[in-house]
Amino acid sequence: MGRYAGVIARYDGQVALVWERYDAWDAPYWNLPSGAVEEAETPTAGAIRELREETGLLAAEADLSLVWTTQVSVGGRVSSRSWNYVADVRDPAFAIDDPDGSVMEVRWFSAEDAVRRLGRLPYPPIAVPAIDYLTYGARRQEWTFTSDGENWSWDS
Repeated sequence: MGRYAGVIARYDGQVALVWERYDAWDAPYWNLPSGAVEEAETPTAGAIRELREETGLLAAEADLSLVWTTQVSVGGRVSSRSWNYVADVRDPAFAIDDPDGSVMEVRWFSAEDAVRRLGRLPYPPIAVPAIDYLTYGARRQEWTFTSDGENWSWDS
């Protein structure tokens, strides 16, 4: 089962998004800084590492607040779980150091602009909870997504 972590990084009312290519997507998209949690990592450590690699932004464990988790089932089997945090960063300077080479750019956006860009993502398990959080705040903590291979559904 895949384990992933992401961060809604905020500074002065803005949200950091990365312009990212991903092999399974048809084109680059704006996305939250996120990625796979490595074998020996906790989800929090993975989130901190991914944020640093993809944006150069720094956050300590005490800076992160867990705002939602996501479970994804494909073909009746749980295929992944993710932990998603919010953090207010102190220094807004970006410095991409992505070892995967998938992040091409990072920028600050208003929450409204971030919602519009995230709405174009082809992967609902990332887009739907992030849009909900940025639009309404922390109103639900657990999301479950199911795919039959072509269509997505989720608890709402």
